[in-house]
Amino acid sequence: MLPPMFNQQVIKRGREVVDAASLILFCVLLLLSARDASAQALDVKMKVVPGSPARVHVEGHRDGATTAWSIRNFYGSAAGLAERVENFALFDDGGAAVAVKQLAPGEFSAAVAASRFAYDFKLDPPAFASDSSHVSWLAADRGLLMLADLLPVPLTTARVELTIPDGWKVSTGETRNAAGVFEVADAERAIFALGRDLKERRGRAGALTFTLVTAGDWAFDEEEAADSVAEILKIHQETVGGVPRQSPLVMLLPLPQAGAAGNLWSAETRGATVVLVSGRLPSRLAAKAQLDGALTHELFHLWVPNGLALEGEYDWFYEGFTNYVALRAGMKRGQLTFNDYLNAMGSAYDSYVRARGQRELSLAEASQRRFAGSGALVYHKGMLVALLYDLTLMRQTGGKDSLADVYRELFRRHARGAAPADGNRAVVQVLSSTGGMSAFVERYVEGSTELTLPSLIEPFGLRVEPGGARTHVGVSESLDSAQRELLRKLGYNERPDAESRKLHERLRKHESQ
Repeated sequence: MLPPMFNQQVIKRGREVVDAASLILFCVLLLLSARDASAQALDVKMKVVPGSPARVHVEGHRDGATTAWSIRNFYGSAAGLAERVENFALFDDGGAAVAVKQLAPGEFSAAVAASRFAYDFKLDPPAFASDSSHVSWLAADRGLLMLADLLPVPLTTARVELTIPDGWKVSTGETRNAAGVFEVADAERAIFALGRDLKERRGRAGALTFTLVTAGDWAFDEEEAADSVAEILKIHQETVGGVPRQSPLVMLLPLPQAGAAGNLWSAETRGATVVLVSGRLPSRLAAKAQLDGALTHELFHLWVPNGLALEGEYDWFYEGFTNYVALRAGMKRGQLTFNDYLNAMGSAYDSYVRARGQRELSLAEASQRRFAGSGALVYHKGMLVALLYDLTLMRQTGGKDSLADVYRELFRRHARGAAPADGNRAVVQVLSSTGGMSAFVERYVEGSTELTLPSLIEPFGLRVEPGGARTHVGVSESLDSAQRELLRKLGYNERPDAESRKLHERLRKHESQ
């Protein structure tokens, strides 16, 4: 999942060099018009035009004229989004054309204030499969439309009339009025799936209803996918102690890139819509495992961060800690074993060691640099800190408290609808105040102390097995009663673990050969 980001431009990018004076002039115009533009609703008509490349024709009206116009060019790691715009034109309220100058990709300055706009958007699938759930695209038979990268920013509300090819369907969480127009309350989060073969299936997970949208052929059937969604949503409800404010819409689409590997997938959650764009594996068992692994992480984003009134770059928590929550959810489902838990610990540690470079970064610093090379730290160091926090908290409280209590307290204080708060500050406060964990948080969350896994896991009755090219974590040969009880709460069973130690020994011998 990627957090919303406002349009960011650079003076030089690739072959394009932007006139600095023009860019400065645009910034001045943008500041002058920002106050009026920030609260303007849009009336939009969007028409999907098949072809090679496929296009969307966009035209509309903004309540309030302005001279500065902007279309998002970056979203997370996806760049050059506004370079897909063609035939950009502006008009006044009477429909007369207004002269417009392009200052940079996605940045336009009008000679006089304009309120109407029209342009075409080329929507080839993104070059990188990893971007397929994050940006708009169209393939021969289906596609994704995301208003955040298709409409002029800043975005608030929108009324969208969508025209699609004959035989296509559209699925979205947005409300459709009697005239067939979509009334979009939050255009930044609006997503439309469309295509010839969309299928919808409704389900229930405890007190929560959801809709599953699928397209294409999969090694599993829709009922199995819906059962997975329901089971995972139930577990996350138990973790957080409540349900999201809106009924989720889960979209499962094939990757649009020709020849994309079956084990690749990309996911995004905006508002109450979860998008999973995945390669297709021929094995039912492997395909289902891939689906479940992606869903356990992504569905939790319905709560964190999307259910919280928190702002800022606290990706280390809503991505890294969510990796750990997904691991625990997989264990609760029986999808993962305690040995998988230990293997995930070792794998995350290896990834963290490779990613940290010459200087250790705090989790907050890693979040700020997530799309500048520190993404692995956000996910892997964040997951390790979550794991160590959970173990330490359970040990200090005799199993009374766990990481789940942190989530419940966060929602008690900062559920969406409460006053907005800084995410880093709010999460650190709750982490510190739960079970006397302030020293741990100061050292490993706020600070840049290096994680040395062998010494950190030893108090819990775990150890890093010696030898081997990869880190293997196992259970210590002698456990005291407190350690044994703690590990049992995580799913440890002594007899199977003896077998896992033998397996680790064989793996180490194989790696050393």
